[in-house]
Amino acid sequence: MWRFDDLSIVTEVIKQGSFIKASQKLGIPSSTISRRVNEFESAIGVRLIERNSRKLSLTEKGASLFQQCAPEMQKIKQSIEDISSNNNKAMGALKITAPITLGNELLNTWFCDFSKLYPEITLNIILSNQYEDILDDSFDIAIRVGPLKDSEFIGQYLFTTDLVLCASPEYLASSKLDLNLNLESIHDLARYDFLAYQDNKDILKVRKKSSHTLNHEVGSEEIEVTLSPRITSTSTAILRQAAVNGLGITCLPKVSIKAQLASGELVAIFKSYEALPKKEIYTVYPSNVHLPEKMRVFLDYIKQQADKE
Repeated sequence: MWRFDDLSIVTEVIKQGSFIKASQKLGIPSSTISRRVNEFESAIGVRLIERNSRKLSLTEKGASLFQQCAPEMQKIKQSIEDISSNNNKAMGALKITAPITLGNELLNTWFCDFSKLYPEITLNIILSNQYEDILDDSFDIAIRVGPLKDSEFIGQYLFTTDLVLCASPEYLASSKLDLNLNLESIHDLARYDFLAYQDNKDILKVRKKSSHTLNHEVGSEEIEVTLSPRITSTSTAILRQAAVNGLGITCLPKVSIKAQLASGELVAIFKSYEALPKKEIYTVYPSNVHLPEKMRVFLDYIKQQADKE
């Protein structure tokens, strides 16, 4: 049975016109070159090269083989050289998936700034709350909210975003909620309008109550608080706007409300409590082996931005 790399050896012998020159070009002993050519001819049952002590000459079949195969072998060689070279350059296409809220409210700026720095890298960004299959859907990198599922993939921690209980100053005033934000009990939240986040799997369900688990920072005891939602949504943007408009209290990732907290449109309440679970963000990709430069620079850039959070 002949091997495909036999073609490379045979075509190189024909091209160089000598076993010795082919040996020097390929870095293979001339005795091995001669043996491989003989084995190839035996495998296909055709004499390709006539040789004597002075020179080599092609048979009709040998000339035909060279004319048809030599250009294709050169194309294959060039293709391999091209992809090897490009692997070491920050260029080409990157297909990335990320959660919708995270992509719209934080990563969008990072993606745009990265694209300015690396104009030869084409970004294909798919925002989805589905757990996209990296290999089946040909993603280079996934940005995911932990905890991560067990897998053979590489997971690189980026940052943790807190969940913040907040409301607008107008709502705090109109609801007569203690402006010092020191209610006697966290359970008093049940008396106020709540704007609750709802997972996509619950979007068709109707419920009068939702609950968030809260943990007081001075103790390890987890306290469950039953709340009465005025609005439920899978969109943090909708809940944020509703809170700004004075419709109630909400509990959202800090990355989603940083600007509103800074401007005073929203005010953090119950600061001595932390909402659980906190959201850990990761980049996930198939392997570190022979990592393309385009992926390396993207992962490094995203990590640099995450370290600033």
